[in-house]
Amino acid sequence: MMQNPPGTTGHGWLVKVSSRMARPDPTACPTHLRTAVRPLLVADPPAPFRASPIEDFGPGPLFAALDLWEHEGWPLERVLHELRRTDGPVRGRGAPSHPALTAWTVEVFERYVAARGAEQQAARVTGLPPTEPVRLNWTARTAKRETLDARGAGQYEHTTWGRQYASADGSVRDLWIPSLGRAKPDRAAAEKAAIAYVMAQGAPTPRRRRGTEPPETATPGTRLPDRVRVFDFGCADGSVTPLLDWDQDVVRERFAADAAPAFHEVATGVGTRPGASCVECKAISRCSSLGHAPGLWGAAPAARRRPRRSVSAWDLRLHGECPAQYHLVRQLHLDDLTPENDGARRGRAVDAWLNERHLASPARGCRDLPMHDESSAPADFHLDASLTGVAVRMMQEHRSLCPLNGIGPDEKVLVQHRVTAYVPELDVVVLAVPDLLYSYRGRWIWRETKTSTHPLWEGRSLLRSYPQLALGVLLFSAGALEVDPRRSWVEFELLREERGASYLERIDPSRPENVAEAREAIAELAQPLLSDTSYEPRTGRHCHGCQARTWCGPGTAYVAERPPASSAPTPVAKADQRSCGV
Repeated sequence: MMQNPPGTTGHGWLVKVSSRMARPDPTACPTHLRTAVRPLLVADPPAPFRASPIEDFGPGPLFAALDLWEHEGWPLERVLHELRRTDGPVRGRGAPSHPALTAWTVEVFERYVAARGAEQQAARVTGLPPTEPVRLNWTARTAKRETLDARGAGQYEHTTWGRQYASADGSVRDLWIPSLGRAKPDRAAAEKAAIAYVMAQGAPTPRRRRGTEPPETATPGTRLPDRVRVFDFGCADGSVTPLLDWDQDVVRERFAADAAPAFHEVATGVGTRPGASCVECKAISRCSSLGHAPGLWGAAPAARRRPRRSVSAWDLRLHGECPAQYHLVRQLHLDDLTPENDGARRGRAVDAWLNERHLASPARGCRDLPMHDESSAPADFHLDASLTGVAVRMMQEHRSLCPLNGIGPDEKVLVQHRVTAYVPELDVVVLAVPDLLYSYRGRWIWRETKTSTHPLWEGRSLLRSYPQLALGVLLFSAGALEVDPRRSWVEFELLREERGASYLERIDPSRPENVAEAREAIAELAQPLLSDTSYEPRTGRHCHGCQARTWCGPGTAYVAERPPASSAPTPVAKADQRSCGV
C-alpha cells in the first residue's frame, strides 16, 4: 500500500483522474500528480481557501453564457445583453471579469453558436440524429471495494471537460472542447482515449463539494452510447476539428493501450520535480527538493492573500509593461492570433539553434561545430531570406562568445534548466529558466542570451532592464542552486549581426551592491503584480504585438492612432559597470 507523501494527510483510496492528466507532460512532478488524483488527500498543514478577486479561468464566463442558452432556454440576444453587463449573471465562477475578457466572451459565444449550428446541419445531412445539451457532467465511476489494490485505491472516477451533448435515444454522444486559439489539429493518443472512455462509459453525475466522498448509491442507470465523437473548437477563429469518432469497441481498445498506462503512471509516480507543479501541489510544505527562499526580494505579503501562484521574469516584465496584457495573455491565455513580430521570430530561431548545439553530447563549443547557413533555418519559424541572414550572422557572432568553447569533459551543461524557489511568506513559487547553466572549474555560471538589431545604451543597468538577470543574482545569493555565490556568476550575452558588435557582461552575485540592486529591481516589478486586483491597461509600443489587443479598448485606440511604422525601436540597456562588476 502506498504511503501518503510527507506534507499531506487524509485518505488515498479514492482516485479521481481527469482526461487532461493523461496528457504527456515531462515537466510535471510525479508526487504532485499522485496527490492531485486523490481528492481526499489534503495539505498538512491545511491550506486555507482563497478566492481570486477577478475571474482567472478564461472560459468561465463563456460556459456560464452557454449554460443560459443551452440549459435555461434564454434567447441569443438576451444572453448577449447580459454578457455586456458588468453586473449581469454571466460571471463564470462568481468573480468579476476583466472588461477585455467580457468582450472576448461575446465574440466567442457567437462563434460557438454558429459553429455548433453548422456542425449539426452537417450531421443531419449524413443521417446522424441531432444531439442536445447535457446538463450534468459525465463521470465514469467504478464500484467501491473494501480491499485496496496495489495502488492503494478502492474506487476510481474518470472525468473530462467540455460541452456535452447526446442524442434523444442516447446512441450518440458529442463533446466540444474549446481551445483558446485555433482548434487543435489533434491531441495526444492517451488524452483522446481518456476522453472517449468517459463519454462511452460515464453517467450524468451531480457535482459535489471538493474533498467529499462519492455517494454510496450508484448513479442511476443511463443508456451507454454506440458512438462517441469529439470536436476541438478554436475560440479565436471559430475553427472546428473532429478529433475522434469511435464506437465502444475502439474506445475499450484505445483506453487499454493508451490511457490506462498513462493513468497508472500518474497514480503511482514517485520522486519530485520542482517547477510549475508546485503551484497546486498539496505536499509543498514538506518537499525536500524545493528550495525555500524567504525574503527573496524583501517584499511584504499583499493586504489580500491570493491563491498560490508562480512568478517568472517574463511575468514581471509583461506586467510592468501592461497589467492587462499580463492578466489576459499569461493568466487567461487569450490569443487573437496576432503574428509575432520579426524580432521575436528571429530571436526564437536563434534560441532554437543555440539549444540544439548546446545539447550536443559530449558537450562541444559552437566554435568547433559546423556553421549554420541560410539553407538550414528552422522551418517552424517561417523566416524570410532577410531574417534568416540576420539570424545566421548572429550565430556567427556567438561562435566566439560560446561559453562551451574549450569545455572540459567533466563539466556539466544544463540547457533551458528550470530553477524553482518558494517564497513562503508570499506563498509564491518563483520560476526561472536560464538559457544555459554550466560548470567551469568549480564555478556555476548562468548565461542569458538575447538578440537585437540595436546597440546597447547607457540608460539603465542590466539588472533593471532584464528581470531574469536580477532573479539569477537573487537565486544564487539565496542558495536556490545549492552553490556558493562567491564561486558563481551571471552572464549576459547580446548578439548582433554586425561583426564584433556583440557583447558579453558578467555579474557577480556575491557582491552586496549587486544583490541590493537586484532586490530593488525585482521588488519594483513584483510588488505591483502581487497586489494587483484589476489589471488596468497601460498602453505603449507593446500594444502592437499584444495577443489580447482585439478585446482591449485602450490598446486598440493606441494602435489606431500610432501605426506600427511610427513606433521607435526599443533600446537595449547598457551594463552599469559600477553595479555589475566582474
